[in-house]
Amino acid sequence: MLIRLLVGCVGILLVGCSSGPPPKQFILEPVLDPVNESVPPLLDAVALAEVMIPAYAADQRLASRDAQYQIVYDENVKWADSPEEALTRVLANRLRYYLEANVIVEPWPRGYEPQARIEVQLDKILREATGGAEMSGQIRLISGDGKAMIGVRTFQFVRYANSRDPNAFFAAAAAGVNDISRMATDALRDHFSQ
Repeated sequence: MLIRLLVGCVGILLVGCSSGPPPKQFILEPVLDPVNESVPPLLDAVALAEVMIPAYAADQRLASRDAQYQIVYDENVKWADSPEEALTRVLANRLRYYLEANVIVEPWPRGYEPQARIEVQLDKILREATGGAEMSGQIRLISGDGKAMIGVRTFQFVRYANSRDPNAFFAAAAAGVNDISRMATDALRDHFSQ
């Protein structure tokens, strides 16, 4: 009887200690362009590696930097997917749009012979002071057989927002992924049109 009473008291304490509602989850969605103005390179098949991100960004809580340049996490806002999966999914979507080609995320099926491979490494992805996204990193373009480097493009930009609402960050991050997709498409177009 005493054990049941203790277990019941512990359960009540645990329920009483939980503070507030669970964190809100947000999904990263592609930002759609009304018109695809880029001329696609002559490619049919492209392989995309999963986007690489820094360790702090792998946490599903939304990361920002405070006035002392320390990484802080928003306990009430989380990515609905892992950040790597979300960024890779949206990047693949935008590359399909700009390249007008099949873009398959590695590992690809047997018999798939891409003409080019794309690797994106983010060195930074943070919510900035206006609620937007600060992003920097590198795009590596590799031949389809993996034996030659086609090119490397670095990027560093801030997509500002007018709100600290989490939706503003996710919209800004998706717009940043559009920018990365355009950079990769332009570099591939330059290479394959020679």
